[in-house]
Amino acid sequence: MKEITILGSTGSIGTQTLEVIDNLKNWKIKALTVYQNIDLLFEQVKKYQPEFVVVVEQEAAAKLKSKLKNQKTEVLAGKNNLKTAAAEDVDLLLNAIVGFAGLEPSVAAAEAGNDIALANKESLVSGGPLLTQLVKEKGVKLLPVDSEHNAIFQLLKGHKQELDEIILTASGGPFFSYSREELTQVSVEDALNHPNWEMGSKITIDSASLMNKGLEVIEAHWLFDCAYDNIKVLVHPQSIVHSMIRLVDGTVLAEMGPADMKIPIQFCLTYPERNKTAGNNLELDQITALEFFQADTDKFPNLKYAYTAGKAGGTFPAVLNAANEAAVYSFLRGEIPFLAMSRVVASVLDQHQSISDPDLEAILNSDQEARRLAVEVIKEWF
Repeated sequence: MKEITILGSTGSIGTQTLEVIDNLKNWKIKALTVYQNIDLLFEQVKKYQPEFVVVVEQEAAAKLKSKLKNQKTEVLAGKNNLKTAAAEDVDLLLNAIVGFAGLEPSVAAAEAGNDIALANKESLVSGGPLLTQLVKEKGVKLLPVDSEHNAIFQLLKGHKQELDEIILTASGGPFFSYSREELTQVSVEDALNHPNWEMGSKITIDSASLMNKGLEVIEAHWLFDCAYDNIKVLVHPQSIVHSMIRLVDGTVLAEMGPADMKIPIQFCLTYPERNKTAGNNLELDQITALEFFQADTDKFPNLKYAYTAGKAGGTFPAVLNAANEAAVYSFLRGEIPFLAMSRVVASVLDQHQSISDPDLEAILNSDQEARRLAVEVIKEWF
């Protein structure tokens, strides 16, 4: 039996990881963490009997502790205990925390020498140089869970030296065919209605604005040591080709499959081996079209801002991410319209004084300052 800790066990990736583990039957749960969804966590504890759980929200942690009074599982509370969980010795640490909150646990896991299955792209967006250096120093495996990066990871085997460019595919979200005028009228419900994938609200909004793909460009840069000018984005509405690589002789290799996150999750859990999955196979004779389009960065400028921040380096990527997180949650609360999110990001980036070669403290401070600026901008405009 192998041991795994899952950070963010009640979210989309976390729950699907547990489904994969049910199918594989050779993993023991060391620890589970959540922000405050103790109802689902309670059921997970009863089923998997982890050594301990972490609940970030203190009041929710106290309620869970009361509910689990006859269980052996220990309940820890507070954000700092996410780092405690990440640093516990396991065969694999799966980080499925949403947003910037996942960075410090990723760093803690790498420092402890734990292999990491990374579904938290913000760890590399905000702390790319820091985390990749730690991974290298500690000899840690960093396995990408995101379907696009998992695809590239698979495609590059044996072809790293022949790589010409990485081609990340984007679904285009629900608004791919919308005009700029139509985008001024979209609602939160419209933006949450993704055509292909079932995901959490934050990543679904990012997909609709193309910020998710921008963050993935920065993540790909750090994961695969690839220059930004050699990372392309194509909109692929069918979400069948998860990403591609072009080799120096012009050959294009693509990874294809159904829109099912359990496939890349299982790949990370069984790597370097492969097991049969419990899901459905991609039936090629049922594919009616494979379409690819250039991304429209006039309608969706977040992708352009991500390239700019990534190339600028320093604390710019962390600030891009922080401003976007603040804007997304403001949009989800109905405080700002859809198109205002990218305007908030642009304004915060314009005001930022970057720090080159930042340490963790500088990244954390830049994140907080960017959120403060984003809130100020939103209050001023709306």
